[in-house]
Formats: sequence, C-alpha cells, structure tokens
Amino acid sequence: MVTLFLFLGLFTCIISCSTLEIKREIQIPKEAKEGAGVEATPAAPLKTPDFVPAHEDVSPLKTRIIDISARNTPLRDVLFIISEAAGLNLIMEKEVDPELPVTVSLKNVTAEDALNRVCASVDYFYTVKDNMLFIKATMTRTYELGLPAIVQTYHTDLGGDMLGGATTATGGSTSVKGNISQKSETDKAAYNLWDVIEKSIEKLLGASAGMQSAVQQTSVVNRLTGTIVVTATKKNLEKIEDYINTVKKVINRQVLVEAKIIEVNLSDGLQFGINWSYVLNTRDGQSATAATGQFADVVSTSAANFSITTVAADFTSLLRAIQTQGETRILSNPRVSIMNGQTAILSVGQDRTFISNIQTTTTTGTTPITTFTVSTSTTLSGIMIGIVPFISENGEISLSITPITSDLTKLDSQKLGTPDASGNFPFLIQLPTIDLRQLNTTVKVRNGQMVIIGGLISKKEEIVDSQVPWLGDIPILGYLFKSRAKKVTNSELVVLIQPMIISK
Repeated sequence: MVTLFLFLGLFTCIISCSTLEIKREIQIPKEAKEGAGVEATPAAPLKTPDFVPAHEDVSPLKTRIIDISARNTPLRDVLFIISEAAGLNLIMEKEVDPELPVTVSLKNVTAEDALNRVCASVDYFYTVKDNMLFIKATMTRTYELGLPAIVQTYHTDLGGDMLGGATTATGGSTSVKGNISQKSETDKAAYNLWDVIEKSIEKLLGASAGMQSAVQQTSVVNRLTGTIVVTATKKNLEKIEDYINTVKKVINRQVLVEAKIIEVNLSDGLQFGINWSYVLNTRDGQSATAATGQFADVVSTSAANFSITTVAADFTSLLRAIQTQGETRILSNPRVSIMNGQTAILSVGQDRTFISNIQTTTTTGTTPITTFTVSTSTTLSGIMIGIVPFISENGEISLSITPITSDLTKLDSQKLGTPDASGNFPFLIQLPTIDLRQLNTTVKVRNGQMVIIGGLISKKEEIVDSQVPWLGDIPILGYLFKSRAKKVTNSELVVLIQPMIISK
C-alpha cells in the first residue's frame, strides 16, 4: 500500500516536471533573443523647464519722471530736454519747424505723457525706434471702407394730364386744362458715394478751400479695393478718421424688409374695399399690438384708391384679421436686406412682350432691297414696389415707398403699311391697354412696426349662362329655360411691409 502511494507521488512529480519544461520551450522572437543580453537603458526622467519670465522692452519714455516749465520756448529745446531725460537720440524731419514756440508747465509726469502733450500742441507726430526719437509733421494711414464701387439711381414719375391737354377754344373763351404729376428723383451726386467721400476728404485737408500749408497733405481713394490712403497732419488725420468712422457706422446700418403681397376676394357687401377699422380693432389686431408693447400707432395717407397705414402688429395676427373680409391668397412673400439709403425693387407678376415698332429701310439701285427692323417692348402685368430705407441713430426707420400696380387688360392691333390687292396689310403692331395704379409716399415707423398698403381694388365682370338640364337643350324652346346673369367679382390687393433693423 505504501509502495502504491510512493509510485503515485513519483508519477505526479514526473508529469509536473514535464509541464514546466514545455512552458520553457515557448518560441521567443529572434529580435528579442539578440537584445536579450543588452541591458535596457532607463528612460530619462521628465524635467520641468526653468521658469523664464517674459521679457518686455519697456520704453524709457514710460519710466522717466520729469518736470518741464517753458514759456514761448523753441520746440527743439523742449524736445531736447525730454529726449535727454529718456536717454534717446532726437531726430527732427525737415518738415518740422524747430522754432515753434511752446508754452507748457508739467510736473511729475512721465516723459511719454510730456511728449504726447507737446506734440499735440504743435500738431506733430512722434515715433520711437530702437533708441531713436523721430519727430514728424505728417503720417500716412490706410482706411478700409469696404463698400462696392456701385452708383445707384432711383427715379419715380407719377401722374399725368388729367383732362387730355385740351386746346384753347375759339371766340376768346378759355378751355379747361388739367395736369397733375409728382416726380421723385434721388440726388445723383449724393448716391455717388465715392465721389462724395473723396471731395469731403479734400475739404477736410483744406485743398478745396484754398488753404495753404507748409506740409504736403494728400489722399488717394482706391474704389476697387475700397481703401483710402491719407497723408496728413495729426489734427487732420483725427478729423478724417472720425469722418470715415461715422460714414461706416451710418452706411453699414441694415434693415431686413419682409413683404407679403395678398389678394383678397371681397365678401358680399364689401364692394368698397376692406373695412380696415374693423380689421385693426378685432381681437387678433388688439393682441398683435399688445404683444409689441404698443397699441395701434396709425398714420394714414391716401391717393387715388391707395391707403397706407402703419401699425405695430405681426403678420400672423393681421392675416387672421384680414381673412374675415374674404377669401385670402398670398401671392408672394419676398424678404430682402437693404443697406441704409440704398434702393430695392420688389416685383411680382408677368412680363408681356409685344411688337411696338416696325421700321423699313429700302436701298436704291437696280434691285431695291427692303429690310425690316422689328422693335419689341415689355410691360409688367402685376405689382412693383420700390423701397428706400433711412435708419436714424435712435432706431427710427423712414421708408420711401412707391407701389405700382399694372394690369394688362388687352392688346389692340394696329395695321401698318400699304395693303395688297386682297386688302391685307403687311405689318401688324400691338398697342397695350394697361390699368395702372401708382403712389409715392414716405412714412416713418419704429423697428418692427408694419406698413399696410391697401385700397388696390379691381373689379371684374363676366357673363354667366345657366339653364334647366335637358330642357335648355331643346331647339328654339330651350331659350325659355335659359338665363343669363352678370357676375361681378371684387378683389383687393394688400401689401404688408415690415422692416426690422438687423445692424445699427
């Protein structure tokens, strides 16, 4: 029995030794065997770099404290004292007048403050480079305006001869004439912005006023890049910089104008147009004005069958109120951003092209040749709105608005030339008949208020036939079962304009 236990123990040891030996026979990569005898070099510990404070060159002008008292002392002597105190070499350019009298009394100030006060009093610049103090009469600076070299024009011409230009009657009596018109045209010189800027800078430099200066001052305007290079004295550069900053501030004001052009098929009993008093006093209209914190601020202007009203309201509430007046359809919803004082045109409709003129040219010779030149014109059947915004510093918006509606009712044909044997004319031109409504006005609104243009009413008449089924188709007797009626449809075109300032 003991022998059996010894045998089992010996067998277990032999197996264990075999297992350990198998583990030692695991294949080791060749690269590892080659480097096995080399002792690994420990990684160098990370070393925090020594703290080195940032070195800033401090100008001696900022560290020297000086006292100066001078009365009608030449400029060169005062500058010499400051440069000596700061340990700087002094260089005065040839345009600097060293004999200018200076009167100052400064105590316990830095050399830099003293130099700033002295140079400001004599209208000179100074610069420090290395250990040199330079005194200059002029400096050159470049300003970027960032505006395209585009000249806009805006022109409206409304109205005409109201009575057809009747001639003077015979027998000493006078005829009645009538001519009413309104013409609005932008100042072309004012809209040429770069010319205005160039002339303004010349006036600031004194060139156009005939002022003579001992130093040469110049300005160069590059319209392509939108930059202005000015060489001038200290005071004039400050004036020009203030002027350019003001121009940039005013010109860069922008307004986002959103318009909705709506057609309302008027309900029965509204043949005279939308009842705006009801619309602006409905529950929706009141909630719309209350939502903006201000109730209806109404300003109305009417011309022909136009009316313009400004009211603080939002589109949704106002549209809901207008829907009570009839079936409503939105024709267009344009949005446009306009810079201050610039123009924008919004138009909706169809362009119709027609033959307006035919010109014949016949050459002389044995074989005459006749050529024809046909001219065409285009008319818009729809609505066009011209808008020019002016944004003030306090956020008020003045809008110059010109709405024009044109409805091409028909094209009349006119025969030209000599008819042939059959009576046919060789040419035929078309003359349009247009129903035109137009207005030009200027309104002032606050940011977010709405401009309503209404009263653009059109009336359409059509003949509607009706009959009794089957009986109306009987020959001759069918007329007894037919009826004909005239149907009149009234619709009103409404334009809603809401300006929102997006950049002041």
